[in-house]
Amino acid sequence: MILFKKIPFSFEERLYEVRIYYDDKKINLLVFRDNYPVNGFRNQINIPRKSSPESFLENSVIEELVSVARQDILEKRWNRFLKAN
Repeated sequence: MILFKKIPFSFEERLYEVRIYYDDKKINLLVFRDNYPVNGFRNQINIPRKSSPESFLENSVIEELVSVARQDILEKRWNRFLKAN
């Protein structure tokens, strides 16, 4: 997959980044810290056939998914998920 964009943010004195990757079939958003995925959550978009991924990368929905990925960290959803099991 091709890295499209890194969006840095900090929380509890730690640096994170939402990374957006894409290929001809999918767009993936996930959060990294120290070059490793932070949790098991992924936001994935399956691109319709005969469509260009670049046309979807500038869509405002991508920014909404970046916000969701960031909120996963701010609300510690992964920790809550692990504790529930």
